[in-house]
Amino acid sequence: MQKRLFIVHGWGGSAKEPLIAWLGEQGTKLGFETTVLEMPHPDVPTIDSWVKYLDEVVMYPDENTCFVGHSIGFQAIIRYLQSADSPQTGSVLGIAPWFTLTGINSPDNKDIARPWLDNPIDFAKLKRIVPSFTAIFSDNDKFVPFKENEELFKKNLNAKIIVEHEKGHFTEKDGVIDLPVALEELSKM
Repeated sequence: MQKRLFIVHGWGGSAKEPLIAWLGEQGTKLGFETTVLEMPHPDVPTIDSWVKYLDEVVMYPDENTCFVGHSIGFQAIIRYLQSADSPQTGSVLGIAPWFTLTGINSPDNKDIARPWLDNPIDFAKLKRIVPSFTAIFSDNDKFVPFKENEELFKKNLNAKIIVEHEKGHFTEKDGVIDLPVALEELSKM
């Protein structure tokens, strides 16, 4: 059975941003049946709408279903997986993933981030159903504090940690349009 790959962009992002589109192309070249998602209301992402959308599109997560999520996209993936009725799924790769944030200054953005930060995650279930997590961080991400997130990812998900130098939040503004280390990880899924 062909492996499926679902790629989820971040807050304010889209399927067309360079890194996300590149990941989609690379997934297809690696032989995945690849779906690059255009998430609903990207400027005001909610757990309910993003998890519901993943459920509608993915339908049946299994050991041949893999995921890549950028920033809040990773959060959406794990919240979807913890709610899905699946005994096993494939690997999950996070790019600038987080459990804690900095640099969210406006009251509106704090209101958007709060549920993602405060609503509990069933880490025990996730570790049971997902064989491996990989988290790619940048050492100068102004939103994702590396040390705190590194510790949380190791403790909560036994994640493999990869640190890239000066890639910011892995966006086009940061000069990131491809990410060879992510391709390397994709090829292992």
